[in-house]
Amino acid sequence: MHPVNGADDSPRHHAVLIFLFEGVQSLSFSAVADVLSAANSLAGDRFRYDVRTISRDGAAVRTSSGLTVLPDCGLAGSSEADTLLVPDAHAIPVSDAESVRTLADRARRIASVGTGAFLLAEAGLLSGRRVTTHWEFSDELGRRFPDVTVDPRDTVLKDGHVTTAGGAASGLDLALSLVTEDLGRDIAQRVAQGLVTHLRKPGGQTQFAQLSVPEARSPALRQAQQQVLAHPSGEWTLRTLAQLAGLSERHISRRFRTEIGMTVREFVEQVRVTVAARLLIEGPQSPEVIARETGFGTAATMHKSFLRVVHVPPLEYRARFS
Repeated sequence: MHPVNGADDSPRHHAVLIFLFEGVQSLSFSAVADVLSAANSLAGDRFRYDVRTISRDGAAVRTSSGLTVLPDCGLAGSSEADTLLVPDAHAIPVSDAESVRTLADRARRIASVGTGAFLLAEAGLLSGRRVTTHWEFSDELGRRFPDVTVDPRDTVLKDGHVTTAGGAASGLDLALSLVTEDLGRDIAQRVAQGLVTHLRKPGGQTQFAQLSVPEARSPALRQAQQQVLAHPSGEWTLRTLAQLAGLSERHISRRFRTEIGMTVREFVEQVRVTVAARLLIEGPQSPEVIARETGFGTAATMHKSFLRVVHVPPLEYRARFS
């Protein structure tokens, strides 16, 4: 392996290994390879990414779209790497966890795209770390690996020498973050401009998730929830919801956290953002009107809640999804 930073003027080669397996999503690794290739063109002779693909036995793999890819080598022919990448897939072959662990032991930096994080976790490489994955599978990753902190809000998350990214298209964002780390923001920005994308997309991936409201298990809490959903503009406080559910304020607070993972205040805000988001997409009403109809009161208050929940302001949300 070669250090990324150094005082001499000789070219520095950075070995990147991309681990391929049956059912891998081609976009999640080809986007990374394209970004690194573009970075090579801009870095000139002072730095070069040497990208190779590898599978467990070196045999060809079929991607999720049906393409056949022949890796450069198998596990037996691999050497040390500066960066190991595990791409996204619809189904992760847990039988490859040992191969990934072996490769990771010889890598300075580890990265994953989408559900590739499951394979890293299966290999024991994410214990105690804060990571991201595709928002649709974040809850499952957290359940299967309780020693891993899963945060689906960010598109790319770095924790120590491990960097994880969201869905397959987030491979582009991951690669740009690696280029920023290795070669600086200026080159990464120029690569992004050449690919007609942002160096860091605003809003993370939460904005793409289907906004929904978690449902409580107990009938008493569900009854209170249904009232908020039916009348989001109501004056919903801890006291009023406790009265609806026939519970004490302390008891309903504890039940909300236990059953849906939110405080009462967070639940009411989630309901209002969910309803407001639908109105923004489906109708022409102004933010001021929608804010009043959904209980925010003012457009400024709704703006703050949108930033907290989906990480983009209301009008930008409308522009992207209507």
